[in-house]
Amino acid sequence: MTRTPMISLRPIERSDLGYLRLLANDPEVRDNVVGWDWPLSDAGQEQWFETLARNESTKRFIIESESGDAIGLTGFWDIDWRNRSAMTAIKLGGSKQVRGRGYGVAAIRAIMDFGFVDAGLHRLHATILATNERSLAAYVRKSGWTQEGILRQHIWKNGEYVDLVQIGMLRSEFLELVRLESTTAE
Repeated sequence: MTRTPMISLRPIERSDLGYLRLLANDPEVRDNVVGWDWPLSDAGQEQWFETLARNESTKRFIIESESGDAIGLTGFWDIDWRNRSAMTAIKLGGSKQVRGRGYGVAAIRAIMDFGFVDAGLHRLHATILATNERSLAAYVRKSGWTQEGILRQHIWKNGEYVDLVQIGMLRSEFLELVRLESTTAE
């Protein structure tokens, strides 16, 4: 579907369900995502997969490393085709072979490229826990997203309320980043 030198994005297959269950149940991943759910069983993962294809406002993709290994999940949530906007997020596996190697930034770039260029979206937005410094750095500092606001003490996480940072990227901003990068590369 979408490929960069580091990663590719592809549709989720039934064969990915075991990996996705492990990802959803990984304590390090769970601590850094906004959503919350009960620990996920194989049956629960299967039920989730069955509803995936029927949901027109959500499209999810597996993030694969250059070697073809599944290393995470990304996609679009709450797709609004009238206003051409969607929420996006990434979840990367917690292993040391994945974290801190640039896969997150590559996945952010790939989902922006697919959303703005292929799908014709105008705006992408995301929410990140204020305590998730890696994600904030990947989106804002390394990928050019704009911090748009903070919802104070909005999420209950690990026994305390945490601020939720709202970020966004417009198609015009993405295209300007691409233009500047191509100019710099020349």
